[in-house]
Amino acid sequence: MSPITDDLVSVILPVHNGVKFVEVALESALRQTYRNLEVLAVDDGSTDGTLKILEKYAARDPRVRVFSQANGGVARARNRAIAEARGDFIAPLDADDLWGPSKIASQLQRLTESGEETGFVYSWWVWIDSNGVVLDRSPRWRIEGEAFEELIQINFSGNASVPLFRKRCIQEAGGYNEELAASDAGGCEDWELVLRIAEHYKIAVVPDILIGYRRLPGSMSTSCDRMWRSHQAVMRTIRKLRPDLDSRLFRRSDQQFAFYLAGVSFWSGDPLATLRWAFRSGWRHLILVLPYTAGIFTNRDRGKKGGQTMLPGVQLDTNGVPEPLLPYDTF
Repeated sequence: MSPITDDLVSVILPVHNGVKFVEVALESALRQTYRNLEVLAVDDGSTDGTLKILEKYAARDPRVRVFSQANGGVARARNRAIAEARGDFIAPLDADDLWGPSKIASQLQRLTESGEETGFVYSWWVWIDSNGVVLDRSPRWRIEGEAFEELIQINFSGNASVPLFRKRCIQEAGGYNEELAASDAGGCEDWELVLRIAEHYKIAVVPDILIGYRRLPGSMSTSCDRMWRSHQAVMRTIRKLRPDLDSRLFRRSDQQFAFYLAGVSFWSGDPLATLRWAFRSGWRHLILVLPYTAGIFTNRDRGKKGGQTMLPGVQLDTNGVPEPLLPYDTF
């Protein structure tokens, strides 16, 4: 697919002590079929060999620019990269994730076709383990257009490595919220940003798996209590700013996010936490989760894998990706 524009795309890559995976992330960005891009890598106070890896890539490929700062959190690092970006489009990439080779080309084509009233494009994704092995996939979301209220209820935009934004829309929204991490409520900064953009702009989707989202023990996305605090902080802000919105939207958001955390706990092999979060999501979701939780005890279902390994520059065989082990798409 050849995008109908050749505009510069700025990839923003924040990294803190990412020596294990950052090379894979960089390779997946630099091996995109769309070539007119720059990579702005921000070393956020790493104490391992991350900075040396980034500098090695900058010396090898002029599209890579490296910035270093004292540790201030992922939101601050992303904002630093956005401030340095030269492109009209922003593509965030977390240092432990990776993209399929057509990610930028496909999303840029869709965003351009959708027109100036569209603020960002999202896609489907797979969860991968530390070795890049496919574990699970996202639902087949096809929510488009004016979707602010739907996005409050469930974060179908996925994670920080998924969207392609118009830079001006990020700037109008004020960038990523650095205060969440400062108040020990970090984790939902990417969701908050897409919400602020979706309030004023339309959304579009590329219905294809283009992103590998790494699921790691101890990562921010597996720290369920902190993620819950972050979600609550984001929703409190929206309710304060938009008292006209139906309270049922936020009740639905609480239920869906608790169900997501039940899934995270399931993958972590913690049946009690799975049930706790499922119970918080409501009786209907609790009933849905029970058969999967039983599988943890019997060790029949936990750890099923799709058999594929996602690699930089290699197109994933989406026909071989397994269906979601948990029914995430009960929206």
